[in-house]
Formats: sequence, structure tokens, C-alpha cells
Amino acid sequence: MLRFEKYLFYLLVLLALSIIILPRFYITGDGASHTYNARVLFDFVFGHSRQFYEPYFQINRNLDPNWTGHLVIGALLQVFPYWLADKLFQMAYVLVFAFGFRYVIRSVHPENSFLSFLFFPFLFTLAFQEGFYNYSLAIGFFFWTTGYYLRVRHHFDHPVHQWRLSLFLLLTSFSHGMAALFAIMLITCIWLSEHIRLLIPFDYRRLRVYGSQLLLVMMPSLLMIALFLVKRGAGTEAHPWGLAHKLKAFLQFYGSQSTRYSEVYPAMACTLLLLAYFILLIVTRIPVHREKKMKEGIVFASLFGLTLLLYITCPHSVGGAGSLDIRLVFLPPIFLLLYFATKRWTELAQTLFIVCSFLISISFSIIRLPYIMHASRMGKEIMSASSYIRDESVVLNLHFDYWQRLATGDSLFQQDGSFLHFSDFLGAEKNKHLILLNNYEAEINYFPINWQAGMNPRQTVPGFIQGQLPPCGDYHFYEQQSKRRIDYILFQNWRADAMVNPCVKQLINDIDEDFDKVYDSPHHYIVVFQRKS
Repeated sequence: MLRFEKYLFYLLVLLALSIIILPRFYITGDGASHTYNARVLFDFVFGHSRQFYEPYFQINRNLDPNWTGHLVIGALLQVFPYWLADKLFQMAYVLVFAFGFRYVIRSVHPENSFLSFLFFPFLFTLAFQEGFYNYSLAIGFFFWTTGYYLRVRHHFDHPVHQWRLSLFLLLTSFSHGMAALFAIMLITCIWLSEHIRLLIPFDYRRLRVYGSQLLLVMMPSLLMIALFLVKRGAGTEAHPWGLAHKLKAFLQFYGSQSTRYSEVYPAMACTLLLLAYFILLIVTRIPVHREKKMKEGIVFASLFGLTLLLYITCPHSVGGAGSLDIRLVFLPPIFLLLYFATKRWTELAQTLFIVCSFLISISFSIIRLPYIMHASRMGKEIMSASSYIRDESVVLNLHFDYWQRLATGDSLFQQDGSFLHFSDFLGAEKNKHLILLNNYEAEINYFPINWQAGMNPRQTVPGFIQGQLPPCGDYHFYEQQSKRRIDYILFQNWRADAMVNPCVKQLINDIDEDFDKVYDSPHHYIVVFQRKS
């Protein structure tokens, strides 16, 4: 089996790609919103309907982290339809992540490339399912950045290596600052382990020369991250989970359960596999240690402990970056795998790891794929509303169910409300230029598109924005605020039981007075109301 190890890895990558390729839509929570805002950004740049957009939106003039995904998707939209642009970005993420994971492990030691076969549980994480495109891609860049440093660190005085590493770090930072900080932390720790001899006894002259090289390489990324933190602040929001709950979730590989509760079984298999190989290192005295890799092993083991501590103590958000737990939970196992990569493994241990990784990946796919295909069919029905919406219209898109409940009462996605922003795709179609009032990104000042002053709907109708079900409010307040009329109101995933809420009853009464229902999809996944003439 090990003779064909490279080709088996390619096969596993194809399995991962198939989950993206087979459905028309691989639906993620924020993915549609990223695609819509990328469309608006490039429409501004190329002057497409700019006069229509300008009363509502403005471009963020700062180059902040979280822009990479928008630039890539926006460029793809110039050639491909919205659904394919989103899909191509997701496929690019799979390739960057999977081959980056293999690259960094082989950078530690080429003989241990078998450890890269466990990339699947770290690829389709809850963070990716929620549509954290920039963070997910940044983790892929983190692998390439740190892997490159591991390969050139003994020849780091060469200017070409320094420039390349600086660009890798800057690309990671431009995608997401958190991943860049971990890359900087890992590189710094490896550098210190290599230059510990300069500290005892303290050799200031040589330490200054070598240290300044590394600092100059990191300076552009550190500056970008520092400016971002100054802009966003360091305010925190407490996490609702206690320590015991977080530890339980960690042992269940919670971050890899992105759609169904039943994914707990292959997720737990990941925990057991890593635990088994950790025990193997402890109880067997076979020659597993590589003396030349001992320093790296200490660094990886230390970062495993540090990231685990960060995960169990993290708040829900810092500086506006939310869901920190699902961003951090899969990092300790990654550092544990890098620690394993510093050891020597028998051929039998390598073969068993590959077999187990394949079985885990296939199990995830079997559980997940039917629901992803079902979600895609629902997505097609929602997008059928496009034919009933005129170009250059203002649309209030209201979502009544993020979890997509089925007729049986079950939720299509049990772990994440992946339909959270799906109707934003309507504004990303090639011949449509729409103002979507449920655009959550536009109120976050580090994304490319921001609301103009006085145009943010949350100022007068906060109950319409994601986070409250059912949506509740009086859209007339926003029309008074913006001094502009709403052309269409959309109900995504309309649920009749929402009528028990008096606020929704009043909303329906107001809509009946001002709008005509022009479309109701077969399963009520989308309802379109058009302003009366």
C-alpha cells in the first residue's frame, strides 16, 4: 500500500472534491453573502450600476483581513455564474488545504506523509460549514507558510527565502489575522528552538542580526493585524459553554461535525485514532524518536497544549470575531499530528493509519452527501424567485428558518443553520443588481462593502436581521429612515406556524396592503411579494 501512497492521497482528495462538485450548491452559512458582496464590490470597481448602489453602499477603503475570499470570488464572477464561482472557490479551498496539510507534514519529515491522510475531518469543519471562507482558507495558507519556513530555515539568510516567506505570511494575514498569528507563533518558536544557543550565554550581536531578519519578514503582517485590532478593538463576549462542556465537545471532535449529529461516530473515531497513536508512542520503546527532530517535537507539543488551553478558555468572540471555539477546536489535533510527524513509525503503523483515515473520510461522506444533495434541490427552488424580481430593485429578504426543517420535523442541517444567508445569491446573478437589506456583512467595517451612513437596516428594524426567529418589525420604519421604498419582500423558508407571533401577523397585514404576492414556490421555500403600482 505504501508504494501507492501518493496516488491513494490523490484519491482521497477526489473524494473530498466530489462533495463540492456533485450538488449544484454546496450550501454554507455565509457563503452566499460573501458571493453577493463580492459581486457588489466588483460592480463598483467596473462601474456596473454604481449609481444604483451608491446611495446604499460604500467601499471600505482599508485593506483589512477577510478580503481574500471576496477578491477571488469577485474575479471568478467576471467569468462564471454565481453558483459556479462559489463552487470553484470551495474547490480551491479543498486543494489549498489538503495539499498544504500534506506539504507541512512532509516539511517536518517526508517519510511521515501518511499522517496527511487524516485531512478530511479538518477540511469540512463546522467553521467552513458556517461559511467562514477567509478563516478556512487562511488555515490552508498557514500550512504552506509554516511548511515553507521549515524547509528553508537553515538557509534563511537568502533574500529570496525571506521575500517568499513574507509574501506567504501576508497572504495568510490578508485572509484572516488569527491564522496568521498562529503561523507567526509557530515560526518564532521554531526559530527560538534553533537559536537557543544564542540566549545562553546571551549573544546580543548575533541575536540582533538573525532576529532582525525574521522580524522584518513578519513586519508587514504584524502591522496589518495591529491596525485591524486597533480598528475593531478587543471587546469580548462570554461563551455560554462551561469548561466541562468544551472538553466534552473537544473529545467528540465537535468541529468536524458540520451537518448531522450522526457524524459524531466518525468524529469520535478520529479521537480514538489519535489517542491510540499517542499511547503507542508512550508504551512502546521502539525507536520512534528522531534526535534531529526533538526540538520541533517540543514546539509542536507545546502548541498543542497552548491551543487546547486557548480553546477551553476562549470567549465567544474577541474584537467582533465570533465563534472562536469552532475556529480553535481543530487546531490542537493538527499540532498533535505535526508532533507525530517528528517520530519514526513502522510500516504497519503507517498502513493502519491510512486505512483508518480512509474509513473515517468515507463515513463522513456517506452520512453527509444525501443531505447536501437535498439542500441543493431546496436551493434551486429558492433561486427560482429570480425570474420575479426586476433588476435594480431594493429587496427585503426575510428568513424564517435557518436550519431548514423537513416535513418529518427533522432539520436538514442539525449542527448549523446553513440557509442563514442563502437568498443573498439572488443579488449575485449576472443580470441582477439588487440591494439586499439583510446584508449582514455591510455593517461590519472590515468587510469590503459597508452601509452608507443612515442606511443600515439594523438602526430601525433590527428584528429583521439574522439572529431572531421569526423576523419581526415594521419595514415602514426603514423606508422612513432611508427615504426610499422597498420594491420586494421575500420570505425564505416560510413557516405557517410563525403566524402565532402577533408581530408576524401585523407584518403580513402590512404586506397585504402594500404588496402583491407574485410567486410562491411549490414547497414554500421562497415567497415573493412585489410592491403595488
